Amino acid sequence: MSALSKLDLENDEQTTEKPKFEVHDLSSATWVMRKLRDFDDQDAEVKQAAKEQIEDVEEQIEDIEKWQQKELDKNESSREYMQGLLSDYLHELRQSDKKAKISTPYGTVSTRKQREGVNWPNDKKLIQSLTDQGLTDFLEPNPKPDKEAIKKNFHFVGDHYISDDGVILDGPTIKPATEKTTFKFNRKAVIK
Repeated sequence: MSALSKLDLENDEQTTEKPKFEVHDLSSATWVMRKLRDFDDQDAEVKQAAKEQIEDVEEQIEDIEKWQQKELDKNESSREYMQGLLSDYLHELRQSDKKAKISTPYGTVSTRKQREGVNWPNDKKLIQSLTDQGLTDFLEPNPKPDKEAIKKNFHFVGDHYISDDGVILDGPTIKPATEKTTFKFNRKAVIK
């Protein structure tokens, strides 16, 4: 006999052994109503207790999140200072060797060239420029500019962002190519 069949048989036996309560007069109906009201009261108590516990926990969570943010802000400030020190030192090394990098047991410091790109104005200005010139193909439905499609169809000529058809788009400006200092950490550095 399977476990489910056994469970069904046990449940059938339990239900047949208990006499079934029936409402047959005003007194028994009153008793059932009183029990239902008691269940509602108990539900309200449980919900209130749970709500109080949740509020306490939410306050604790807020306190923990504030502490976390304060600590992260302190670390970020210190991180920026330390990265600045390494960037300055790397710049000093680069005066004599253009490909110099800093390599330590804890990681490396080097630079990466970043390509020239586009500085986008706020979306409202860009949307206005696109709609004024009838370039609604470059707007997504919500309306939002489709910057990837714009990048594929426009290019800079001097300071102007121009399509192949000669339409000038107001707003976007050249984001010059830069060199960014990168920090890569060795997470398995051995300290003895």
